Amino acid sequence: MTEKISAVTESRAAEILAAASGGDVDIATHVSPDADTLGCALALAALINENGGHARVVLTDTVPEYLKFLTDGAPTGMELRPGSFRLAVDVAAPRQLGALAGEKFDLMIDHHGTGEPFCDNVVDAGAAACGEIVFRIIKLLRDTFGMRVPVSAATYLYAAISGDTGSFRFANTTADTHRAAAELHEMGADTVTVAHRLHAVKTLRELRAERLALSNMKLLFDGKLVATSASSKELAENGILPVDFAEADLMRSVSGALVGVSLRESSEGEWRVSTRSNVTGGRSVDCAAVCARFGGGGHRGAAGCTVYANSAEAALAAVADAFSEEMF
Repeated sequence: MTEKISAVTESRAAEILAAASGGDVDIATHVSPDADTLGCALALAALINENGGHARVVLTDTVPEYLKFLTDGAPTGMELRPGSFRLAVDVAAPRQLGALAGEKFDLMIDHHGTGEPFCDNVVDAGAAACGEIVFRIIKLLRDTFGMRVPVSAATYLYAAISGDTGSFRFANTTADTHRAAAELHEMGADTVTVAHRLHAVKTLRELRAERLALSNMKLLFDGKLVATSASSKELAENGILPVDFAEADLMRSVSGALVGVSLRESSEGEWRVSTRSNVTGGRSVDCAAVCARFGGGGHRGAAGCTVYANSAEAALAAVADAFSEEMF
């Protein structure tokens, strides 16, 4: 018999988390972790641990260098503990859990408009970041259940929101986003460190990745789609880790571009694809719809997927064909 999956309110989610917070809580992030998934997980872990629980963040993928300032010293692990309460944050579908895809979870919190709920869930596609939803739930845990919110949780959530809005530059940013950021600032979030580390610091590997991305850049459809790629051999030859090559934002910064695409070979014949679209005339190309064709997903303006092809050219051709149908 298939277990029923239900959408729950934020109030109900807070009630569930309050009840679970006295024991072991494992909080999972998605593969290729970003500031949003890490910030949400770390904030909830910090709050639960502050109030006597035993929470940790479960990581099954490498944390990018620029985000390690968040995870340094935080309680993390690589496996779920037997009997723990299992929570997934900023995860839209089981496949985004990586090695944990077959595990049973108790609750998921997400903000993607496309996805495949795999347990009881809180999903708000109108939220600019999952961090906004978690922020509201944490306020309920504070105001309704009397749980203490450590300053570190405010910093983590500010990082989550700042990361997914590109420092409040992306079109997903709303008035509610700014209000949440202001409240987190008032709660003591270290906004200066977050802004600097997320948006103003690059490692030498990341700079080498940008150089490689620019050297492999291709303009398609009269420059409306700008793409780059890197094979596993190119990454190794340039001393670049795969996690450092995610240059879709760099590609879409080219004047006239509607879409930026980045492809990196994660294993032979397997290409991780990152896509970003610009808002032009109040509209943008639907990256999520394109990536869904390859089993991926995300948001209209930012999505990812995996493409299987024998070469970068073949992988890009498949992605470009899919975008051509969406663009024209």
